[in-house]
Amino acid sequence: MRTILRGSLTLLVPLFFPLVAFGQASRPPVKVGLLLPYTGFLAVIGPDVTRGLELYLAKTGGKAGGREIQLLKEDTEAKPDVALTKTRKLVERDRADVLVGPVQSGEALAMRDYVHGQGVPLIVPVAGTRELTAPPKASPWIFRITETSDQTSYSMGAWVIKKTSHRKMVIMASEFVGARQQVEAFMAAFREGGGQVVKEIYAPLNTADFAPFLAQVSGLEADAAYVFFAGADAIRFVKAYKEYGLAEKLPLLAHNALVDDTVLPTMGDAALGIISVGTYSVALDTPENQAFVREYEAKYSFRTTRYTETGYVTGQLIVAALNALKGEVGDRAKFRDALRNAVTQIHPPRGPIQFDRYQQVINHVYVMKVERQGNKLVSAIVDRIPNVSQEETWKWWYKP
Repeated sequence: MRTILRGSLTLLVPLFFPLVAFGQASRPPVKVGLLLPYTGFLAVIGPDVTRGLELYLAKTGGKAGGREIQLLKEDTEAKPDVALTKTRKLVERDRADVLVGPVQSGEALAMRDYVHGQGVPLIVPVAGTRELTAPPKASPWIFRITETSDQTSYSMGAWVIKKTSHRKMVIMASEFVGARQQVEAFMAAFREGGGQVVKEIYAPLNTADFAPFLAQVSGLEADAAYVFFAGADAIRFVKAYKEYGLAEKLPLLAHNALVDDTVLPTMGDAALGIISVGTYSVALDTPENQAFVREYEAKYSFRTTRYTETGYVTGQLIVAALNALKGEVGDRAKFRDALRNAVTQIHPPRGPIQFDRYQQVINHVYVMKVERQGNKLVSAIVDRIPNVSQEETWKWWYKP
C-alpha cells in the first residue's frame, strides 16, 4: 500500500508544481494609476514625472515582488474637476492598486476626500499645497515625496534675511493655490526677520504677455523680487523680465519651479544669476544623482529635472514596497504600511529622505544660482538647509 501511495504521489508531483508555477505566473499586474497633466499649460511636467518613473521601472525589468507593473496614464489637464473624475475612473473601473499625482495643488485638494474615503494609496510627486499633509486634511493614505510650500519658501524667506542685504521685496506669482502659498510662506518668514514687502502682483495662469504686470514694478523702491511661476509661464516671465530691463535693477529670487532644469535651455542667458530654492538640481554632486543623470540622459537625451527625480523616487518607493510584500497588494492597509516603511530602504538622487508622522517628506533644501557650466545652464548649489520638516516651517499659519 505504501509503495502504491508513493508511486501515486510521484505521479502527482510533476502535475502539481506546474499548476503552482502557472498560478504564480498568472498573477495579474500591479496597476499604478498616473494622474498627471499631459496637455495644457503644465504639460511639460507630466511627461517628466512619467519618464522618471519609467526609468526606474526599466531598471527592475518592469517588475517588483514577482509581478509585472502596469502604468495607467490619465491626463488631468491640471484641472481639479478633471483630476477627480479621472481618479474615480482609475479606482472604480480600472481597479488601480496605487495612484501617483497630481501636479497642481487645486487638483490635490479636490482628490483628497475621495482618496481618503476609498482607502487607496496616493503618492504625490509635485503638488505642494501645505494643507494636504497637515491636520485636519492629513490622511494615512497620502504620501508626499515633494516639499510643501512652507519647507522651501519659508526657509528661503529666513535665508534671505540671514544671508543677504535684501530688506525690501516685490512679490510676483501666478494666481493659483500652490503659487499663492509659496509666496505667502516666503513673506511670513521674510517679515518675521524684519523684511518689508512693498508690493504683491498676481498674474492669471497661462499669461501670454507679462508687460502689464512688470509695468507695476517700475519705479518701486525695492531690493529684489521673489516670484513663483512654473512651466510655460516661467519661460515667458523670465524672458520678459530681462527684456523689460528689470533683471539688472531687481535681482530675481524664486522657487526652483521658475528655473527648473527642463526650462533653462529655453530661457537662455535671461536666467543667469537667478537665485532659487528647491530640493533637487541636476548639479547635485552625489553618487546617486550622478548615476541618475547619466542613465536618464542616455535613455531620453533630455536633462533630468526636479520632476523626473520625483518620478524616479516614486518608482523606488513602489518597487521597494512590492518587494517587501512579495507582490501581494490585496490588503491595501498592508500595502500602505509597506510604502511608509520603504522610505528608509531607498536612495534618492536628492539625498536621504524620511516621512514625518503625516507621510510628508523630510529632506534637505538647497539654495541655488543659475550659472553657465560649459555649454549648459545649471542651478548650481550655493547653500544647503538640512533636513527641513513641514512642522518646523508651518508655525506661521498652523496653530494646533
